[in-house]
Amino acid sequence: MKSPIKRRSRKKGADSVIRLILVSFMKWNLICFAVITAAYVICYLYAVQSPEFSQSVYTFLDALLNTQWADYLLRNSYIFLIPAFAGTLILNGVIYSFSTLINFGRVYKSINAFVKEDEQILSFPKSYSEVELKLSDIHLKVVENRRKAIEAEKKKDDLVMYLAHDLKTPLTSVIGYLTLLDESRELTAEQRARFVGISLDKAYRLEQLINEFFEITRFSINTVTLERNRIDLNMMLEQMADEFYPMLSEKNLTVSFDIPEHIIMLADADKIARVFDNLLKNAVNYSYENTTIKIGARIRRNRVLIKFRNHCDEIPKEKLDRLFEKFYRMDSSRNSYSGGSGLGLAISKQITELHGGSVSAKSTPEYTDFTVVLPYVNAEYLTDEQLDF
Repeated sequence: MKSPIKRRSRKKGADSVIRLILVSFMKWNLICFAVITAAYVICYLYAVQSPEFSQSVYTFLDALLNTQWADYLLRNSYIFLIPAFAGTLILNGVIYSFSTLINFGRVYKSINAFVKEDEQILSFPKSYSEVELKLSDIHLKVVENRRKAIEAEKKKDDLVMYLAHDLKTPLTSVIGYLTLLDESRELTAEQRARFVGISLDKAYRLEQLINEFFEITRFSINTVTLERNRIDLNMMLEQMADEFYPMLSEKNLTVSFDIPEHIIMLADADKIARVFDNLLKNAVNYSYENTTIKIGARIRRNRVLIKFRNHCDEIPKEKLDRLFEKFYRMDSSRNSYSGGSGLGLAISKQITELHGGSVSAKSTPEYTDFTVVLPYVNAEYLTDEQLDF
């Protein structure tokens, strides 16, 4: 069933074009009628002032018709206006009909030109400027939609390729080590334990990737509901930094905090923790050794800004703009051991947007900042009833 809104929209557009044609046609006829009337008045006044001119007209009519008709027509000269007006109306109608058909032909050719991206619409007379503008807008939208469709198709192909690569790598390891365990009877207990441990690690990695793929799909369709509760921002960030101690120790990294005490806010704790976990993991992975990761927070009116700063290579602008795209990773090799699936930052962006906030990145030769902006309501003094919304 077609939407009545769409039907009204199409009808309104057609009425607009018809109105434009009729207005232009009537305007041109009024100009012609004004010219004819002005010409008649001038001739009439000239005939009154010039007997020679009147005699010439009389002689012409007498020769063309007869004396009686010549006298009648001169006494009722305004009768000439009727056939003049009628003839002009018919002539203009014929001319405008052909003109309209020609312009509709241009419209048809212009619409056909949309099929080819490099072709532009045809030019129209000034009276059809509105039609030309609308066709130009449609043409731009068609080109833009075509470009987006190509990008979407490319992203879909990339998704398939990345899925195959990221899932195949740990799966191949699992199969390889399990095959060794199954076929090699002479393995020692120590070797078997090591191979089982490696297989288990790879299986966990595979499970993590599959969970991330499901999660990004879940956030994309916006069916996630937020369970807001009180969050002590200071405590959450400090606990998360403690959990990263083994990774920090490997590169001799430290974490410093610059956060006002007792920032109690409302948010979905599990999901916001996922955002901070992704950003902290990203900072650890790309930081120079023996450097400090700085985590700061500030309250600005009804917003809380949380910033993660790490010292690393500058991210080029073309890569910085794509950091929050799905399956994008800065390392072109896409080595699964050096980074995640490329979904962490995309998930972080969608979680912050679900909360009504945003996440952005800034990079300089000295450091890289990731800033999360979230709506802030001081939840420290809110009652349980006020939290139930």
